[in-house]
Amino acid sequence: MRCADGTTANLAAVVHGRVTALHLMFTGCSSVCPIQGAIFERLQSLLTDQRERGIQLLSVAVDPVGDTPAALRGWLQRFDAREGWSAMVPNAQDLDLVLNLFGAGRNAIANHSTQVNIIDRRGELIWRSQSLPSADSIAAILRKV
Repeated sequence: MRCADGTTANLAAVVHGRVTALHLMFTGCSSVCPIQGAIFERLQSLLTDQRERGIQLLSVAVDPVGDTPAALRGWLQRFDAREGWSAMVPNAQDLDLVLNLFGAGRNAIANHSTQVNIIDRRGELIWRSQSLPSADSIAAILRKV
């Protein structure tokens, strides 16, 4: 996966050892993705001890062509992301795997979901919201893990 800082990383390695709130998005979205960004922005303000708890927020883009590292950086800046919130995009050949893991379906752009996924320190998916959850509800779950 390509990261907002231009490096590459393995998703399993990124989530291992941390509690992760992950959502699918794409930077060119004008419908639900900005709402998700605002939820994560609020979530960071609620988790003032995020770093100490080993909690991270991760925006995973579903447009390997349009979501360049620069676009991902712009996404993070748009929502005043601080340390502990990062963004990445899978390579085109890995996109279907990511979509299958995190609840999207037929095609990436049409099916970026409104769900938030919580992954525990072992890298296991332990919770998935039904739709757009509140930042308060996500924070409560992250604090318990």
